Amino acid sequence: MSANRPLVSVIMPTFNAAPFVAESIESVLAQTYDPIELLVVDDASEDDTPQIVEEYAQRYPEQVRFRRGTERFGPCRRRNDALDFAGGSLIGWLDHDDLWSPEKTAKEVVVLQARPDVGLVYSGYEAFDSDTREPIPWRDRDSEAEGDVLVPLFVRGCFVGSLTALFRREVLTRRHLRLRETDFSFGDDYYLWLVLSLDWKVARIDEVLAYYRRHGGNESERLGETNFHLLRIALLQEFLEEFPEAVPRLGKWRRRGLAGHYLRAGHYELTRIPSRRAQGAASITRAALQAPGYTLRRLSASDGMREQP
Repeated sequence: MSANRPLVSVIMPTFNAAPFVAESIESVLAQTYDPIELLVVDDASEDDTPQIVEEYAQRYPEQVRFRRGTERFGPCRRRNDALDFAGGSLIGWLDHDDLWSPEKTAKEVVVLQARPDVGLVYSGYEAFDSDTREPIPWRDRDSEAEGDVLVPLFVRGCFVGSLTALFRREVLTRRHLRLRETDFSFGDDYYLWLVLSLDWKVARIDEVLAYYRRHGGNESERLGETNFHLLRIALLQEFLEEFPEAVPRLGKWRRRGLAGHYLRAGHYELTRIPSRRAQGAASITRAALQAPGYTLRRLSASDGMREQP
């Protein structure tokens, strides 16, 4: 293996993905970049997913490695399991239903090799309907950022599509990290990007290099009416407690960022869950406690939820 061509390890948790996991695996095998390996850990699937993945592992033993779990722990835990037997210095992130364009890895490796200060590179992506293959508006390109992204990530949320990301293993080893497992299937990517931004720059390739499949089995569909804004606030507070050095870096945007997320949480509950109007009002009150002047300006603005640093 040439020192100029680092091994890329792709982590993929699977669960009941029989209708589409083969296409996702094929999109890794079709990468123009070499060397690349795919580490698949199954989360106690009840369909033919393990058999499908095992066939690939047998056909491509140098590229596809597979482990099968017997208990349901969730994708956050299974990504850590995949990392445990990944050998690459660069890590790719692909779920069992999403797809990559063939040149994705090669283009992202070029950026990481050229810029040692960059810990993560990501790209644009498109969403598509799994049944019709028709595109679905999804990506919020205007929220994306690069360079020093700590403040934008904290204030705007997770704008790095995990299916597009390639990052250095050193991001994990430098701070002795494992992926966050606090929630069953939420936040491990976002939390890692926040921690990464304490030490590294982030680069963006403004091309569509990945494809997000929408279908009835998506985790977002399973979670239904969950208020993700409240989950995000809990994650951000956890991040601040674990990494207090982020506080001076964030400056005024720490309180403003939390206020903005409380406003979104309150708006979600007031407009989508009528039975939780009291909780929605409480979230808006919490926003005002965090940053009163900022909250008032946001509530007065015509697009109330959109101010960005």
